[in-house]
Amino acid sequence: MQTSPEFDRRGPLPIRSGGALLFCVLMIAGTIGFSRGGEVPVYPGDPKKGLDKSAACVSCHEGHGRSTGTSLFPRIGGQDFEYLYRSLREYRDGQRRMGWAPAMMNDAVKGFSDDDLKDIARHFSSMRW
Repeated sequence: MQTSPEFDRRGPLPIRSGGALLFCVLMIAGTIGFSRGGEVPVYPGDPKKGLDKSAACVSCHEGHGRSTGTSLFPRIGGQDFEYLYRSLREYRDGQRRMGWAPAMMNDAVKGFSDDDLKDIARHFSSMRW
């Protein structure tokens, strides 16, 4: 039994496959902004400004944020920017409440704007681990 050419599924259908490819490209392009877990900061942060604002940080996180791990305070130098920024923002906004750290961190970041926190996060993330 022979089928007519318009219903033959064995051969490529240029219009359908081209349309499907375009659809896939547009779907992927529309999700790129969400692939990093949500918001991407508009202001990237300035490491030099962050250095000026980080005096309170290094009093606990030793050695300009490069603590050796022998203290109670974690090493923040070389840490991921997004992680640092979100952590600082959550402490400032009172969203992190577990453990003993919020008691100190909430006061340390109180009064900083989002851009200030980005500067601090960019400063520490620009260091080598």
